[in-house]
Amino acid sequence: MGSDLMEKEHLILAAMWIFGFLGFILFIQKKNLRKGLLAYSIFQSIVWLCDMPAFEFGLLSAPVREFPKATDLAITINYLFYPFLFSIYYVKKRVKGFIWARFSYFAVWVSAVTLYDVTIETYTDLLEYGSMTWYGMWMYIAFLFFISEVCCNWFFKDQAKFQTEWRETS
Repeated sequence: MGSDLMEKEHLILAAMWIFGFLGFILFIQKKNLRKGLLAYSIFQSIVWLCDMPAFEFGLLSAPVREFPKATDLAITINYLFYPFLFSIYYVKKRVKGFIWARFSYFAVWVSAVTLYDVTIETYTDLLEYGSMTWYGMWMYIAFLFFISEVCCNWFFKDQAKFQTEWRETS
């Protein structure tokens, strides 16, 4: 029985790798590849900074993980799959538009990721919420998305100037 559970978790992790890469390739056009890769890297960095204390203080745990002797963190979920989702979110978002439309887009993405996270926590041993609740996870994911988006926006703010200077020096 325990072996079957391990197989289920490992199949889910493999599916996250496959769907993460496929989603990135299918939903991010070649012209937006740089933006997608930066969004991926920024989200990875921020989630790393935030997850270390969350796992250390028992808010979250990962009973089944890829490197059980090396780290307590959920590598595939937090450092591969969710960053892929954020990069798709960031590249596909509309910069212009009504504030409520942009907030709705944000809320739908955060809610979908949270629903996935809660489902993983409920039906597998990939994640366990210690003292975290589903609405706490929603706020946590919203925080990660918001801070990552702010950092990406800051980086791309002067993109036109950077490209002009690059062309002049080359």
